[in-house]
Amino acid sequence: MKPSESTRLTKAEIDFWLSLQSSESEALLKQLSSTDQKLVVNSILQADRKQIKLDERAAQAKRMAEKRAAVRNLEIPVPENPDRRQACLSDPVEFLTTYFASTFYQPFTPDRIAMITSIVDAARYGGDFAIAGPRGEGKTRLAIYGALYLMFAGLSEFPVVIGKSQTKAQNELKTIKERLQQNELLIADFPEIGVPFKAVGGWSSRARMQTVANQTTNIEIASDHIIFPKITQNMLSYDWPDWCEPVSSGQTISSLGIDGPIRGTNYRDMRPTLAILDDIESKESATSDAVIYSNEQIIEKDIGGLGGSGRRVSRVMLCTTQNRKCIAYKYTDREQKPSWNGQRFRKMIAKPARMDLWEQYIEKRINKTEDDPDAREAYRFYRDNQTVMDSECEIGNPYSFDDRKHSDGEPLEISAIQAYFNRVADFGEESVATEDDNDPPVESGPEASGISAPLVSSRISGLDKSVCPANTVAITVGIDIGKYVCHWSVIAWTNNATGVVIDYGVAEVVGTDVDSDDIAIEKAIYRTLLQFRDWLINAEFKDTTGAVRQINRCFCDSGDYTQSVYEFVRQVGHSVFVPTKGVGKYKEPQPSAKTKVGRHLHARYLAADNVWLHLLDVDYWKRFVHERFLTPTFDENNLLRAGSLSIYFPEGSKNHLSFAQHIVAEEWVTEFQKGKGEKCFWMVHNRNNHWLDAVAMASAAASLHGVSPLAGIKSPKLAPQAVQQAKNKSRRKPQIGSRQKANWINRVRRSR
Repeated sequence: MKPSESTRLTKAEIDFWLSLQSSESEALLKQLSSTDQKLVVNSILQADRKQIKLDERAAQAKRMAEKRAAVRNLEIPVPENPDRRQACLSDPVEFLTTYFASTFYQPFTPDRIAMITSIVDAARYGGDFAIAGPRGEGKTRLAIYGALYLMFAGLSEFPVVIGKSQTKAQNELKTIKERLQQNELLIADFPEIGVPFKAVGGWSSRARMQTVANQTTNIEIASDHIIFPKITQNMLSYDWPDWCEPVSSGQTISSLGIDGPIRGTNYRDMRPTLAILDDIESKESATSDAVIYSNEQIIEKDIGGLGGSGRRVSRVMLCTTQNRKCIAYKYTDREQKPSWNGQRFRKMIAKPARMDLWEQYIEKRINKTEDDPDAREAYRFYRDNQTVMDSECEIGNPYSFDDRKHSDGEPLEISAIQAYFNRVADFGEESVATEDDNDPPVESGPEASGISAPLVSSRISGLDKSVCPANTVAITVGIDIGKYVCHWSVIAWTNNATGVVIDYGVAEVVGTDVDSDDIAIEKAIYRTLLQFRDWLINAEFKDTTGAVRQINRCFCDSGDYTQSVYEFVRQVGHSVFVPTKGVGKYKEPQPSAKTKVGRHLHARYLAADNVWLHLLDVDYWKRFVHERFLTPTFDENNLLRAGSLSIYFPEGSKNHLSFAQHIVAEEWVTEFQKGKGEKCFWMVHNRNNHWLDAVAMASAAASLHGVSPLAGIKSPKLAPQAVQQAKNKSRRKPQIGSRQKANWINRVRRSR
């Protein structure tokens, strides 16, 4: 081929010359001019240099491809400690405390053990479980890491964790990804999972081409799910122990919000095998009937049907109650949801014996001053009395307290019991009962009187402590006897049942403890009563005119510690100090020589004990106390209202909170029961009702001195004809189902 007119040969001309044999090209070149010979030779040389460069680029590209493949192709080392690995795979608690020690650094408490056991049992055997634990005990951590254990142990190929929101769920999954990539101990013992995750790092795109033994691992990291690598035994090195099965089987974990899409969840044709519901309710959703109904439908239909093909997925609910109608309360109630095997755990399993000291502690913490904003006075009170105050108390998690140092050099808290009562002081008893003890108060149902601790503590007479109204007709005392302390109250009364609590307190029973026998207790109480009597005699009570007033009657509870009270009364005389006993479903007896009948009480002479025992209609007198506190303190003339009960003006920081909580510890309620009509009963809100009993006894004692809400009310005179009509009417038998108007005292009688 003859060269073209241009200064360079075309590609076709160069290809022609390169296709010739050496002899052929030499013969052909001799036929060309020297200029054309140079053109041909230079063009061929330039083409050779280009080819060399192309070959070098191809070689470099190949080398880089091989390097990238080497990076993607991971070598999995053998487990660092196979024995530790196997031990942890067989024990979920060991697994969590070993590989996630910074999260699970406290010993497992009964509620946590129940939660992790339920998660494992649901995965292994199926079924549904609902566990309510105290707020702040790590339920979310347990749900996420518990699901992780199931995957490592081969118990669940696809657990899904469902929280209260999609955003929160994704944050939890991000934490899991970071732990899988950064947990050196976990990576060392489970390299077939840890090494691939660590290699991905912060670049999810690296996961797509990752290989082991030149086979793709299929690892995947997304915002709402993570898929483990799939690495089989034949992809591992020869020195991998034969007995140590790899746990990397392509398991999947997903974290979703109950407010997001749940129905139909699947990845790579895998459907969930277990659903863990982690605190799915917020404060707002737990009070909304519509949201509660909607969430229940999601739990039963959407989550229950995640298994696909008619196969119901096992479910575990970890929760904390917020009220008595919320999802958590319903699903842990074995009557409402028997198939869910519900359990509720309390933080305070058994309350301390000396609740009176804790009431003082709470009051000190609530009434902290500007000079003591952290209530360290309350702290020191507990520190100095810890042994006594902790006696007989059982706390669910003894490790849940803040032991960091305060600026005074001492710990913020020194026990979980103190931390519990700090929450009572800071957030209120109802809040703690709901979130710490999973025992929320009843908010609806039986009709209640409406009495409350804030209302009682607000009933202030305006009189100072130990000062009585000028028209006081009697001062009575009630003392409720206890093993460790006796609660007492002193009340000044006018004849129309206007009462003023002029003092109250506790008398400590010295010398008793948990090991004291009955005789020692009775003797200690007897000594306490003698000291209390001496104090009462010497106490200075005055009315507003300055006149000194004396105690007229003291009712002493003899229900539990009978002999000590009887002996005390025999020694000091019956005129002022009287043994009493409360009687439920009281029936008024017929008067006799040995039975004296009063208003909702009667005295019976016990010859063997030589005492007059006063038996009280306890339902009536407790309701009497509540009726009095429910009556506004002042009338339209700003005078103490007839029939009201109030408390002396607070001294310093004392706001009568503990006293008020005792008064409302029980509440008389009325409930309509289908087919039975109305039922009245005492609803117990708190076992500490001692001052309620003391005030009820003092009220009953006042009735012996003519004190009555009806005192001073004059009945209108009737004409003779009207009198006869009234007599005839009184002889008529009341018809069944008839309702008559009556005052409050008749309503009380009807309710008995």
